[in-house]
Order: sequence, then structure tokens, then C-alpha cells
Amino acid sequence: MTTPPVQPSGLLVPVANPEGVAPLISIALAAHEAHDPAPRVLALVRRPPDAAAPQPAVTPALSAAVDLARAQGVTINPRAVWTDDPARDIVAHALQSQVEWVILGYHRAESGDTLGGVVRGVFEQSERAPHHVGVFIQGTDQPIERVFVAVDTRADGRASLDLALRIARNNQRSLFALLVKKRMPQHEDELADMVSAARRGMNGRMHADVLSKRSLNQLMAQTPGRLLIVPRNLADELGLQLHEAPQGGRNLVVVQGAERA
Repeated sequence: MTTPPVQPSGLLVPVANPEGVAPLISIALAAHEAHDPAPRVLALVRRPPDAAAPQPAVTPALSAAVDLARAQGVTINPRAVWTDDPARDIVAHALQSQVEWVILGYHRAESGDTLGGVVRGVFEQSERAPHHVGVFIQGTDQPIERVFVAVDTRADGRASLDLALRIARNNQRSLFALLVKKRMPQHEDELADMVSAARRGMNGRMHADVLSKRSLNQLMAQTPGRLLIVPRNLADELGLQLHEAPQGGRNLVVVQGAERA
């Protein structure tokens, strides 16, 4: 007999800067499903020179996350650990915990790397992992009325739609899907099936349109809301730079999806 593989479930949310915790935890809790395990919030602290120093019990960022979750009536699983390589340790904890999603905030590296050292490392080390990665960029703290998502049939596009559905369903928001089409009959059929399945789960609170021109300006023009979820491969193709503030005071999440059978 063979044991079936464990299906990933739940969220891992790495935190560092207390000032960025509120919007990051808010978007993560918005994506938390009631049937999932408690979201894991991981504070990674740079290891001190003293090798004998005890593991950190709590950090300001972790305390802020616990308070925010408690205020929303959600129990989280907080943990603080030393780290020499944050990206490596984030991915290691995601694999060990068998989570479905890693949701982290964007941090620009001091070197000027426009992707950010930790974000780049998590993306690269998660390429063959079973979890999705969502990188959240704060644009505004205003309420979100609708969730906008760009969708295609690749792994990043499918994961983007999954995250958008989670947030829209859990928070009783409408969903607008912008379809990125290819000129292939098989692709058209797969995209139509994805949209049909999503509509059934949204009970009519979902609308869809087609990206009329493959450009960053057109993407932004057709998604005039405060929350936009974009597949990483499309962001790369259109030249969407994570270090630039989102246009129109919006929140942006860039998603890398796991390839799954």
C-alpha cells in the first residue's frame, strides 16, 4: 500500500517590520479559509553574534500580528526564530508545515535590487515547491470593494484566481477577472472552464473581461480597484516593477503558482 501525498493547506506569513504588519496580516487573514489550520505567522530575527543566545520568544512584529488577529477573532500560530538566511528559512518552514500559501510583504534590498533580496530568494527557492507564493505590496489602507485578478491557464494564473476567490468569498466581495488569452483553442477551452468553475463558487458575484492589449497601462486601466492580483509571469512580461508604488493608490499582490498534478 502507498500513502497518498499530504495536500498542502493553510498559510505561512513571514513578518519583520512592525510598521508593515497591519496591511500584510489583513490581506493574509482575508485569504484564510475557515477549514484551514490556523495561519502560521513567522518572525525571522537575524542571529546575534552570541551563539548561545536563546531563541527569541516574541518580536514587535509578532506581537502586532497577534493583536491584529485577535481583534478580528482569528487565532494564529505565532513563532519567532533566529535566521542567517531569511529566504531559505521561510521556504524551509513552508515545506515543513506543508502550507498551501506563503504570503509575504515586499522589502526592497539595500543594494537597490528592484525585486528585493528576500522576495527573490523565496520566489527562486519555491519554484519546484508545492506551495504558492503571494508577494503583497501595500498601496492603500482604504476598504476594498472589489477584488480584481488577471488570469491565464498557467500555474501563476491559476494560483492568482485561487487567491482572489478566497479573498472575495471570505469577505463577501465581488470579483472581476481579467482574462489573458492566447490564440490556441485548447487554451481558450481551459480558460473558459476555469471561469465557469469560479462563477459557480461566487454565486453570481463575478464578472469577467478580456485584456484588450498586452501592456501594463492597459492592465491597470481595466482593473480600477484597490486590490489587484497579478500572476508573476504576466508581471514579468509587462514590466511591472515591485519596487514602484502601485498606480491609483491600490494594493497589489504578485503570485507565483505551484505546478501540481
